[in-house]
Amino acid sequence: MEKRYFVTGDKHGDIQSIINFIKKFNLQSNSNILILGDAGLFWRKDKKDAKKNIDFYEKECNGVHLYWIDGNHENFDIINEWNAKTVYSNSSHIHYCPRGYITQIKINNQSKKILFIGGADSVDRHIRTEHLNWWKNETILYSDIQSAFDKEYDYVFSHCGPMSIVDKNKVFLYTLTDLDQSRVCHDSELMLDILNNNIKTKNWWFGHYHINKDLGNGYRCLFEDFIELE
Repeated sequence: MEKRYFVTGDKHGDIQSIINFIKKFNLQSNSNILILGDAGLFWRKDKKDAKKNIDFYEKECNGVHLYWIDGNHENFDIINEWNAKTVYSNSSHIHYCPRGYITQIKINNQSKKILFIGGADSVDRHIRTEHLNWWKNETILYSDIQSAFDKEYDYVFSHCGPMSIVDKNKVFLYTLTDLDQSRVCHDSELMLDILNNNIKTKNWWFGHYHINKDLGNGYRCLFEDFIELE
């Protein structure tokens, strides 16, 4: 069977919603799902939530492989233990894609080049506690993106979006209307602008902003929706 690929947004540990999608459409082992950050699989220091999430998914996933990039709501003390440079398997069917990872997949017998670049800045970082519910590693650094320069991609998958795209579409993306934007750090979005100016891509999909919106010109924000790559 030809492989199928679906992409969705932030899940914050809601593995049940993924299982519901798998069962609703009777997805089989040829299917793959990517979460665009804030998967919420690893949050607690003792990893009890990770064990529960992984055991539940493995029991119910029907052989569907789940991939994820980091967002800003992940425990980076745990992620950093892996020192992942390529896909890191958390279990038989759950896999982490580190920042700057590049791969190729086939869709309808056509090769597609993909760049994964997780990370974002928590909008409420000023009220969070480091190593408890906030990690400075959430921010995208120049070293995360540099190796991706001067290449062409069919898809870029990130957690937050490039600053220029976010600012242009802030009427849609700034969904927290009571948030004081003057206190929000945009370092990761600005870093993605640098990336965007140094690559070519046909599509750029991201999560983070808790809305499902096709922004045009290949840019798309995802939250609850699952979109199949074609």
